[in-house]
Amino acid sequence: MMDSILLLIRLVLFAVFALAAVGKFLDLKGSEKAVRDFGTPEEFAKTFAIALPFAEIVFAFCFLFVSTSWIGAIGALILLLSFTGGVLWQIAKGNAPDCHCFGQIHSEPVGPKTLVRNIIFSILALFLIAQGRDGQGSSLAGETSSTMQLVLIFIILALTAAALFYLKKVLDNQTEILRRIDLLEVLSRDGVPLERNDAGSPHDGLPIGAPFPYFSLLDASNRPATLESVLKNGRPAIFFFVSATCDPCKALL
Repeated sequence: MMDSILLLIRLVLFAVFALAAVGKFLDLKGSEKAVRDFGTPEEFAKTFAIALPFAEIVFAFCFLFVSTSWIGAIGALILLLSFTGGVLWQIAKGNAPDCHCFGQIHSEPVGPKTLVRNIIFSILALFLIAQGRDGQGSSLAGETSSTMQLVLIFIILALTAAALFYLKKVLDNQTEILRRIDLLEVLSRDGVPLERNDAGSPHDGLPIGAPFPYFSLLDASNRPATLESVLKNGRPAIFFFVSATCDPCKALL
């Protein structure tokens, strides 16, 4: 029973790291931007963006073989702990860069969800390491019928998860297309006045040079954001004010 559990853990980690590597290879430019956002120097960003998915695919295939699974688990844990440390550092600075964890397949700003996911995968890798080099479970060659059934179930689940990932991507692309159509409709009204019944006078806004008003809102990661938190990193910032009932504003966003 334990051998089957260890095999299942290896297959889960194989799927995770293989999917992450393939997703990054499909979007190397996005991966390069992600590693820069995490603090990698500009001159090393491109090299690191290629080296990271290469390491992930190597460690992924290590999980397929009993003789190399232990080494793969150590490598995977090092990557997971490094990434977790980077996420904690960015969160501590008030930043939320795109994790680009699964590259073109799935990506989102870092946050508590990213940390929980990394901790779960780290525990699985640590469990394999604790079993020792010779305690990595059943081999994929010469399996018993029960273990083969377990592998088939896992493959079906992995394929289902991959299909859901791609379905989400298709839906996101469709949403983006609809937004662009809305924007084109707004732009096609060139010279035609828009209905702005609820719009206030431009003179109602703040005059140039006026003190910036205090605000406290939730950002895209559902964390409190204030003027001080936005400006504390020392970077220039642009504040764009829109109305929830403004159609051109919706198209622009």
